[in-house]
Formats: sequence, structure tokens, C-alpha cells
Amino acid sequence: MATFLRELIQPAAALPQADVCLVGLPLDFGTVLEGGRAGAAGAPDAIRRELRRYHKTYNLEHNVSLDHLRIADAGNLALRSAADHAANHQHIREELTRLLGLYPRVVVLGGSHDGTYSTVRGLFDATGAQAMGGINLDAHADVKDKPGLISSGTPFGKLLREGFLAGKQFTEIGLHSNLNTQEDIDFLHAQQAHIVPLAHVQQDGMPEYMTRALHLASSGGPAFVSFDIDGCAEAYAPAVSAPSADGFTPRQATEAAFLAGRAEAVRLFEVVEFNPLYDRDNQTARLAATIITAYLTGVASRLSKSST
Repeated sequence: MATFLRELIQPAAALPQADVCLVGLPLDFGTVLEGGRAGAAGAPDAIRRELRRYHKTYNLEHNVSLDHLRIADAGNLALRSAADHAANHQHIREELTRLLGLYPRVVVLGGSHDGTYSTVRGLFDATGAQAMGGINLDAHADVKDKPGLISSGTPFGKLLREGFLAGKQFTEIGLHSNLNTQEDIDFLHAQQAHIVPLAHVQQDGMPEYMTRALHLASSGGPAFVSFDIDGCAEAYAPAVSAPSADGFTPRQATEAAFLAGRAEAVRLFEVVEFNPLYDRDNQTARLAATIITAYLTGVASRLSKSST
């Protein structure tokens, strides 16, 4: 019986059938394009170190063992220089399509948030090419209208405008009061998307809103959940591309991730915008790994119940 999570993680080449596949996106150019801090390209390796070092396979709160989970690791995608930004995104889309054709769930270790534009398109290609649902847990809406530009501020706007994402099945959770433009909020309303401000999560708790958002996201089939770690308060997550004083607590973050893991329709889960260059004592890396472990715990909980 495995004691540590690291004992469950095997190279994808050695584990062609698994419950979950990890993949890293060493990407940060999209953040730089928005004036954010470079460095998120180093996130996948930093998160892996904490996943392998810190977490055990038993969850006390939920009384769930993860030791039956098969977890493959496909490594980091081989991305080119920033000069090949569009080619990188095409490669991300193709590789996510391939991995989602092999594995029932993929967890992305990121990496700047523009990567989501192509991970979700990969999910779209792998699951029948129909507009899908999803959730963005984030301080920022990331729906800017910048034709021809793939940046960390544009992924959900591009996905909505191009028909990959269904507005009625999309929820933004945790948007900060003074970090989004009225134009962006009006666009989300026009798309019939759902908005949960951070203040509502702080007042009512995460489970109510996450449960509702997952129901909406999965109503049409496969769905994704993207967790931008700069949605967490800087006190808990200092090493992010765009830090904020206010934000989610670690408890709220892990509640959301666990519920995402419990949802069968969620085939793509991401943690993005971690920037290890600004970490202190691996604090943010450990939080990112804890969020991913909470997702894996949710998956293990659902699989164990479905097998009994």
C-alpha cells in the first residue's frame, strides 16, 4: 500500500492506462504580453517537487485513500521560444487532444493562463467538437477582446467568441471588485455567463457556488475547471503572476478542487499562473500541489463510491 503520493505517479510511457494524467505547460509569454511577471514557465517542475515531497495518500477529512489511483505523468510539453507563440498554442491543442484521447482526466500544471485557450480547444477536439461548459476560479475575468493576440488576459473571451465555450454553461468564480472592467462584465452578461464575485464566496462559502457552477458546466457534457492561483490572497500565494492582497483562502481553494474531482464530467483540471521565481520557502508551490491533491482526492472519492 502506497504511503506517499509520489509512489502513485508514474511516467506516462510506463502507464498507458490511468485514471489521471499530469502534464506541464512551461509557458509565460502570455503573461508578459499583459505586463505580468515572467517566470511561470518554471511552475510545472516546482509543483511536481511538492507533489512528490509533501503529500500522503490518505485524506483524513473525507476518509478517502488515494492508493488505488493510477496517475500518469506526461512530463512537460516541448514548447519553443516566445517567437513561436502561435506554434506553441497549436502544439498545446494537439497534445491535449492526444492525452484526452488516452486518459479520462488530464491535470495541467501551469504556466500562464493563455494556455487555457488551447487546452480547452484540445478538450473540444477530443470530445466531439461541441461548445462546452467550464469554470474559471480567478481574480480576473480574462475575457479581453484583443484580436490576433493570445495573452493571459484573453483566453475565455476568445473561447466564447469563437464558439468553443457555451456562455450559459460558463461560470467565473472569485472575480475581484476592482480588477475587472465594466466592459468585460458586460460582455460576460451578453454571453449569458454566470459571475460569482469574490465577496459572495467570502460571505456564503465556496461549496454552494462551486456545486451550482459544476451542475451548469456539466449540463452539456464534458467540462473543464481552471484554477488561477492568483485568485488566492497574496498572504497564501505570493508567487503568482499578478498578486492581490485579497482573494481565496487555501480552504476555499481546496473545497473547489475537491468538488471538481468529484464531478465525473470534469475531464480537464488546471492550476495556472504560479510563478516560482517569487516564492518564499515553496509556499505557493505547496499550495498549488495541495489544490491538485484535493482534486485527486475528489476523483478517488468518486471512483471508490462508484466501485462499491
